[in-house]
Order: sequence, then C-alpha cells, then structure tokens
Amino acid sequence: MFLTVFSQNIKVFLAEVTSDASEARENLKEVLIKAGIEVVEPQENLSDEELEKTILETDCAVYILGTLNFYSPEGSCYDSQAGRHYRIARKIRKEGFKMFFWNPAGIINMRNNYINSIRRDIVENTIYSATTSPIVFVEDLRTIMNVKPKASSDLSKADIYFIYNDLDKDSAEEILSLLTDIQSVKKLCINMSSRTDYSEKIAKELPQCKIGVIYVDYAKEWALSFARQVWKDNGGQGGKVPLFVAGNQEHISYEDLKVLKGVMECSVNDKSLIPLDLKIFYDNKTNEK
Repeated sequence: MFLTVFSQNIKVFLAEVTSDASEARENLKEVLIKAGIEVVEPQENLSDEELEKTILETDCAVYILGTLNFYSPEGSCYDSQAGRHYRIARKIRKEGFKMFFWNPAGIINMRNNYINSIRRDIVENTIYSATTSPIVFVEDLRTIMNVKPKASSDLSKADIYFIYNDLDKDSAEEILSLLTDIQSVKKLCINMSSRTDYSEKIAKELPQCKIGVIYVDYAKEWALSFARQVWKDNGGQGGKVPLFVAGNQEHISYEDLKVLKGVMECSVNDKSLIPLDLKIFYDNKTNEK
C-alpha cells in the first residue's frame, strides 16, 4: 500500500530545517518524490523577495519541527534559514497559501513552549501533524491539497456559454470580441493547473444559457474529452441545453472531431467565421423550441 492516486499535480516548497530535523527532512523528501509530488528546495543566497517569489510558485510549504526553536522572533534561530523560510511563508499564508507543520517525533509535551507556540498558531491555511509516519503525513497532505475549492458561479442569463482552454486563450478572445457584438455571451476559461471544480460551475451556469460552446484550437485532446464530459453531465441526448463544438481550422480538421459524430454538432472554420457558425446554430436551436 502506498499513496492514494490523485489527478491533481502538487508542488511543495520543502523548507530548510534545524540540524536535528535534517534526517526527517531527507526521509520526507524521498516519500514526496515517490508519491509524484514536485519538491521545490530553496536556492542559496536568495533575497527575501526572491524567496517569496519561489514559495508563491508552489502550492504549499512544509516545515518539519525538531527540538530546536526557529519560531520565536526573539530566538537566535529565527534568523537561520529555517526561521527565515518560516517567516516569509507565514506572511504569504494570510493570502490563502497553505503551510503544513510536521512534528515527526510526536513532541506534545505541554511544557514544550516551542511546540505549543506552533500549535497555538494553527489558524486558517495552517495544518499541524504529529504523525510519526512520513507516508501518512504525505497522504494527508495530498488529501487536503486535492480538495477542490467551490467555484463562484455567475447565474446571470446569456445566449451563449463559451468554454475554452487557457492554452487557446488568444484565439478565443479574438472570436469573443466578434461574437459579443451579435450575442450575449458568458465565457469560461479553463485553467488546468487550477483546483477549481469546473464541473460544478458548469452545471450551475450552463442552464442559464441558450446554447453551450466548446472551442477547440491547440488543446485538441483536452477539448474532445472535455466536450464529451460536458455532454454527459448535461443529460446526453436528452440534455436541455444544445451543445456545439467549434474548431479553428488552423489547427483542427473535421477528421479530428469525428469521435464526436452522433454526440453533438461540430464545425471547423476560420476563426473569423466561427461567430457566424455559432449564430446559425443558435438560431436553429432557439427556433426549434
């Protein structure tokens, strides 16, 4: 038995530790890597600003607690690398960044002011663990980090619900600039690195629109799979909102879209003509009702 499999990639900043926790850090690093988690270690001689930028490029930070105190601003260890990493990440935490504290020795003596000060600082976006197993700690970390935040939904009505991948943003925005001149449009840009639950968001917003559109350009494999999932979630053949797949002929052919034959209507055209294709589909479907 190892770690539960998740689809979400996680990037972890593994902070420096005090000397007594160095072995625990190496053990944890090995488990993180075996679990498929990307480990980011700080480079030497980074300024506070550079270190903050490095940490912000990760999803969370992990701190391993030993018996030496890096926590107290009055203590000499606070200006060690371990204390410095803690100080900077603690500031970021207030903006939603998660910090994990691992106490592998399970030190919970109530007289230990250092550990207790850490435990008192467990607020939002801070997680404390006293498990002695690095595998259990990493599995807990993955479970927490893979909980998708609920996306806020815009329940305003529109003619067209236009969905596209962030990789296709440039050409999608060109189409939208033309499309919004003739139809009311609600757009959704899918960012694959986000932990947002897009399925829930689409389930709430799509019914507020007359038709749904999945736009395809570079992100072909993603779009084809995603379109089928949206079709299924929308009720399949009995779906209440007609769905349409629009492909940019610069990178997509009808052959690419043949897997959607019989599932939903598709069109491949020059991106400048796609708004017209969508208008025709919209008129046909709304006239049928």
